[in-house]
Amino acid sequence: MNMQTTSLGARALRESFFDNTSDGLAYCQMVFDARGRPVDFIYRKVNRNFEKMTGLKRVIGKRATKIIPGISLSNPELFEAFSRISLGGGPESFEIYAERASQWFFVSAYSPRKKFFVAVFQNITERKRIEKDLRDAKIAARNVLEDLSVEKSKFEMAQAKEEAILMSIGDGLIATDERGYIILINKTAEELLGKKRGEAMWQLLSEAVRIEDEKGAPVLLENRPTGRALASGKATSITTAGPTYYYVRTDASRFPVAITATPVMLEGKVIGTIEVFRDITREKEIDRAKSEFVSLASHQLRTPPTSMNWYLEMLLKEDVGPLNSKQNDYLNEVYENNKRMISLINGLLNVSRMEMGTLEVDPQHTDIPRLVADVVRELQPHIAARQMRLTQHMPAQLSAFLDPKLFVIILANLLSNAIKYTPIGGSIDVTIGEKKRGEKLGLRAIRADSLTVTVSDTGFGIPKGQQDKIFTKLFRADNVKVKDTDGTGLGLYLVKLIVDHSQGELWFDSEEDKGTAFFIALPLQAPHKGHG
Repeated sequence: MNMQTTSLGARALRESFFDNTSDGLAYCQMVFDARGRPVDFIYRKVNRNFEKMTGLKRVIGKRATKIIPGISLSNPELFEAFSRISLGGGPESFEIYAERASQWFFVSAYSPRKKFFVAVFQNITERKRIEKDLRDAKIAARNVLEDLSVEKSKFEMAQAKEEAILMSIGDGLIATDERGYIILINKTAEELLGKKRGEAMWQLLSEAVRIEDEKGAPVLLENRPTGRALASGKATSITTAGPTYYYVRTDASRFPVAITATPVMLEGKVIGTIEVFRDITREKEIDRAKSEFVSLASHQLRTPPTSMNWYLEMLLKEDVGPLNSKQNDYLNEVYENNKRMISLINGLLNVSRMEMGTLEVDPQHTDIPRLVADVVRELQPHIAARQMRLTQHMPAQLSAFLDPKLFVIILANLLSNAIKYTPIGGSIDVTIGEKKRGEKLGLRAIRADSLTVTVSDTGFGIPKGQQDKIFTKLFRADNVKVKDTDGTGLGLYLVKLIVDHSQGELWFDSEEDKGTAFFIALPLQAPHKGHG
């Protein structure tokens, strides 16, 4: 590579960066009156994401007060900040609410030359929603569990930490050329990685910055966001919702990250990538604190209904005397509702324990057909009540080394959903067996020798537009909410947690009003005993 080619490539990349970065960018000129007071600013250049975020179109060369009437009155602090910055006051960061777009923005601005400024816009509307949700959660917790003052204090402290994090966002940025060599690294990235710019420039990103999974194994280049963006030409993200990836610093310490890698395109070709990342250590800590709170609250709530269940069973069995028909009906209604409450609380406990890693895992050689028979027998009254046909396909002799209680949770949740969300008279099929690596389960080849589970039904199906949310905590598809109001939205989320913890695979095929098939592949290996 000669220096001229490098210079042209870097220049083209810098130009493309302005239009391709995931942030909104605006280059503006400040306007002052005769007394030197800021009265307006003119848009000299903006990128596509600025227009997309703000809803402002064709603004170049126009004054802000013309584009957004009343802005000088609704956001006077904006003019004061931009004035200070453009007159050499140094870079500043602040938050604003744009009424026209109904969005919150985090703005970072600096002055490249006098009376001009560059503003970088990040949409933080979702963050504001989270802050409101956290405030609402705190109020609800106080109303439900006033006696848990110590735990409430911890929760409030965790919330305060999260709010402090959200108020001080700083993203690292690394740009590469089309081969993956670093051509730009910003100050925040240097600080986060403990790596000086001179140490990183013109190094392969995959060699200069190590990424590990939760167990410390290196993430292969083709699975890294930048590698995928270079290969596909599409933006790739690693968020807080999926498996956690870690960046490794120069001193070998590591921190969890959320990453977005965006390809830089020039004349239809990928000429590099922009990788933006942030440290999510505290967010993970707060998630753990919330899970601890839910676990504690659920544990406290479980005792009263469990006791009630025992007394109700005594009454329904007429151990304390006969009941008339109406009394029996009333007690049965109370009994069923109490069972639903216990099921919800147990679900919350299992979810919180799995999220915190405190769910005890006890793998053992397990008779799979016997375990399946126990689950089916427990659910048989519901199957019979809905006049359903349940078919099973599995070897008569099938053993696997796994935690039976976790396998029961998986199977019971999938079967319960199939029963609940299949019309009366429908069909359910359960198929369990073993497959070798590379063999197909459904339409997908599995990654390792596995115990495979397929649960299919002829039910209501999952709307196509909501299928990407089906494993989200507390989510329920719109088409089943009106048919069954008792669901919690925790079952499939818990199944996903267990399968992910087992290094397994989980996916589904579904068509609305035609049915759904869930597929699970659990590796045939002997995991260590311990916590989940």
